[in-house]
Amino acid sequence: MAPVAKHVSGDTMESVIGWEARSRHVRAASTIGLVFGLLFAVFNLLTPGMMALGLIEGFAVMLLVVPALILSRRPRQVGLTESLLLVSTSVVFGALIVFGGVEGTGLYWVYTVPFLAFFLKGERQGWLFSVAFLVASAAYFLLGGPTLAWAYHYTPVAGTHFVLSLAFYTLVAAAFNHVRSRYETQLALDKAQAEEASLAKSRFLAAASHDLRQPAHALGMFVARLSQLPNDAPTRELVAGVDASVRALQEMLDAFFDYSRLDTPAMEVRLTTFPVNQLLELLRISFEATAAAKGLRLRIRPSPLWLRSDPVLLHRVLLNLVSNAVQHTRQGTVLVTCRAASGHTQALLEVWDSGIGIAPEHHEKVFQEFYQVSNPQRDRSKGLGLGLSLVQRACSRLNHPVNLRSGLGCGTRLSVQVPIAPVPLATLVPAIPAQPPVKVNLSGLRVLLVEDDALGNVALAGLLQSWGCQVASVGDAASASDVLEKGPPPDFVLSDYRLPGSANGIDVIRQVREVLGHDVPACVISGDTDATVRQQVQAAGLVLLQKPVRPAKLRSVLRNVLHAQATESLVA
Repeated sequence: MAPVAKHVSGDTMESVIGWEARSRHVRAASTIGLVFGLLFAVFNLLTPGMMALGLIEGFAVMLLVVPALILSRRPRQVGLTESLLLVSTSVVFGALIVFGGVEGTGLYWVYTVPFLAFFLKGERQGWLFSVAFLVASAAYFLLGGPTLAWAYHYTPVAGTHFVLSLAFYTLVAAAFNHVRSRYETQLALDKAQAEEASLAKSRFLAAASHDLRQPAHALGMFVARLSQLPNDAPTRELVAGVDASVRALQEMLDAFFDYSRLDTPAMEVRLTTFPVNQLLELLRISFEATAAAKGLRLRIRPSPLWLRSDPVLLHRVLLNLVSNAVQHTRQGTVLVTCRAASGHTQALLEVWDSGIGIAPEHHEKVFQEFYQVSNPQRDRSKGLGLGLSLVQRACSRLNHPVNLRSGLGCGTRLSVQVPIAPVPLATLVPAIPAQPPVKVNLSGLRVLLVEDDALGNVALAGLLQSWGCQVASVGDAASASDVLEKGPPPDFVLSDYRLPGSANGIDVIRQVREVLGHDVPACVISGDTDATVRQQVQAAGLVLLQKPVRPAKLRSVLRNVLHAQATESLVA
């Protein structure tokens, strides 16, 4: 079942945010109007001679303010809600004028009419409503409204003073609104400039990331090939130092570019439904060789759960958690699990380790940028201290709570809470009996390598050949087609994502499979950090290796993909 991404366009999102903000403002005004309207209605009903005013206030609240409060919960009805509030204001404050309220404390309430009009409707409609209310009030006094037998009798001086003061407060409200609008306009302009600068930075970082990853990727391949050659002790020590430096460079590149992208508006969160075992398998491929080299037991328990999250961001979170666990555990076990919690609506993705642990006073600080408990000298070999900060920021974007439990000498447990998704019906099929393990040998494996970067092509081809593979290396899709026509069919296709021309690595793999008539095992490598690339690769059912690729990880992927294909052949 293909995951469906939840995506909202930028313009639509801005409109929704604007409606919701106005809806919150109107809801607050409606609530205030409801409370004070009811209080004054009751007060006037109990006051001798003010029953008519109390009844008008009560009807205005029930027929206008209450519906406005109900409609304020619907952002798209915010315009109607504002109009209801202004009509209720005109009715109540008009009644105050008619029944003599403006000669008492009611005078101050009527003065709020223009302020409320500008607040709710903005400059143009605020002016229209305020002037209309002012003209109606002036007409009432000038045409002898107070001489009516049932109305309050004002003196001409009182009526004139009221109209003039209402006109003055209308001008004051307009001035306040003008200043507020000017600052809002400037704020919107500054925000647009900041977002444009952020987008420009994002484009620069994306380009820089791709360009820097290419030579770092080639360097890693060359060093891996060099370490396989016979050397004397001093040379082996030198090669080991270069290899350690290359690894540190690659880790810092990953941390730096991932961290810098988290706060950019261009980075979208795309929620999909997916089986957690997809991520767990990627973690096993990424870390089993590293853990084995340190003598650690890496245990990743499979889980039947499906999750609702952004698989790309969540994968990056788990990569950082497991990387930290492997790095800071000298001996013992690193355990990764996923279990249901909170009434089977939430899953806990947990990473346990038997490392040195973290003292309670450092639990909050470890999530800060560049903070490392045991690295006050800023030893670069121990990383940048961005891993847990990146985890916290990514989980904040995903709205996934993070929990840390640790103590000195007791190891560490970090957990991420993720919503559980229903298991699609299409996946509920009977289990296939386990088959005996299939041995995978890379010797003699025919690999079609498609890589447009000349240095990376040479380095990767040399490394594959050192593993016993027969490599046909090309630089574009057209050359890959020529290889298929002239030579034996490949057993595996390894393609860069970004290639010259209109075809990308996914297109090349699709074309090779169409020519050969079967799904030849394949893998995509890329220096692009754009989440869209990973989503396209995952949608095609392929594995993505992010440059710079570690040789051990590449070898593990080759074996796992071939093993999976061999197992499927046995089952069939």
